[in-house]
Amino acid sequence: MDSPFVDVRDLAKVFGKRQVVRDVTIRIGAGDLLGLVGANGGGKTTTLRMVAGLALPDAGRGTVLGVEIGSGRIDRRRIGYMSQRLALYPELTVLENLRFHARMQGLPRRSVSDALARYGLDAVASDRFGVLSGGWARRVQFVTSVLHRPPLLLLDEPTAGLDVVTRSAIWRWMAQFAADGSAVVVSTHDLTEAERLPQIMLYRDGQAAPQTTPTAIIDAAGSHSLEAAVLAQARQ
Repeated sequence: MDSPFVDVRDLAKVFGKRQVVRDVTIRIGAGDLLGLVGANGGGKTTTLRMVAGLALPDAGRGTVLGVEIGSGRIDRRRIGYMSQRLALYPELTVLENLRFHARMQGLPRRSVSDALARYGLDAVASDRFGVLSGGWARRVQFVTSVLHRPPLLLLDEPTAGLDVVTRSAIWRWMAQFAADGSAVVVSTHDLTEAERLPQIMLYRDGQAAPQTTPTAIIDAAGSHSLEAAVLAQARQ
């Protein structure tokens, strides 16, 4: 890997007396698609926030897009960050939310019309974001995160609670961004979904195992699926 987009080692984060992340190491570059996999509350969101520059690590070192992590200088305009919580303006329409984000990124107006068509949002463009169903709202939030086509995508449970059609579409779009040269990090607690990822890191109590493949975990456990392999590890 010539120039990794994320190259961080031994990240740790403490909230009060609780260590929520420890000894997390990630190295990914152009075209990589990495899953942070584990139960809710296991440290995945905190890891994504540290990589995005939204939270400062209490320990660890390395770089994100060539900038030292924890320096406060990470250019978040080069990152597409999708939080697990809905974070758009509920009183604005879908179109207005997209136009706002386009202006923030210095994008031309045509980028919004292109995105509406590409991601199938024309039908809800004039609807207020606050009245959308969960599936439409997550789709819109995903689109605002990728509107500027950043080199690094950090997506926190982007498919949680979605119908099968929207879930499949978001996985397809993530894979396309990776194929086009972005690095994509996605958190999920869904082991069935995680099994389709080329690389994963399993989280347990804030600590992540080294990057590996779902197949390697399944084979090491002598299991038939990632879910069965993880359950076998949990019983040990």
